Amino acid sequence: MSDNSENNNPKEWGEVCVKLLNGPLFQEENPSLFTSLDLWAHEVNVYFNIIGLKINYSKDNDYAFLQPNEDEEGDVINNLSRLLIKHPLTYETSLVLVILREELDKYEVNDQTSEQFILNEGNIAELVEPYYRDTSDKVKYNDLIGSQLTIISNLGLIKQLKSNGVTSALQNDRVFLIRNIIRAKVDATFLKEFKQRLQELQGDKE
Repeated sequence: MSDNSENNNPKEWGEVCVKLLNGPLFQEENPSLFTSLDLWAHEVNVYFNIIGLKINYSKDNDYAFLQPNEDEEGDVINNLSRLLIKHPLTYETSLVLVILREELDKYEVNDQTSEQFILNEGNIAELVEPYYRDTSDKVKYNDLIGSQLTIISNLGLIKQLKSNGVTSALQNDRVFLIRNIIRAKVDATFLKEFKQRLQELQGDKE
């Protein structure tokens, strides 16, 4: 946290606020803005607190994003209106996110030398398949996984690195960077609740 009260100039950190309002901020993509956030984190937080938001900021993992500043009951503090609308995730999107979160954890536990965890679309489809309710139609299943990965990528939780440019119904040539920000979005509570739901669904299948 910085102490720039004597030289507090919103022009120094205003662009950071604009970027955060548009989505997650990553150091790899916006190093200068991330540096500004590091310098002006206190001022940016004070600004967002006024409108019922706070920054989820991980300097070590090089990401930052906005979330509602809620009390224990899940209401925005000071009875403010909710600026960020909650969009419930579908079962399919939640399932893919949980699998990616768990694979990310396994990757880091194994002490991999690379700092980036990368999976292609085909790998992800294989990881999710044992938990999905119906994979008898492979084309339909792969299309579904592809659409879920596009949704998750648009949320900023994974990043598409490359494509061979071939138009395909399966699109399993796409390669994704699995970002650490997934841990902030898929926290321990989310994991516990979803796994319980998954076990119930798996029981219904047997």
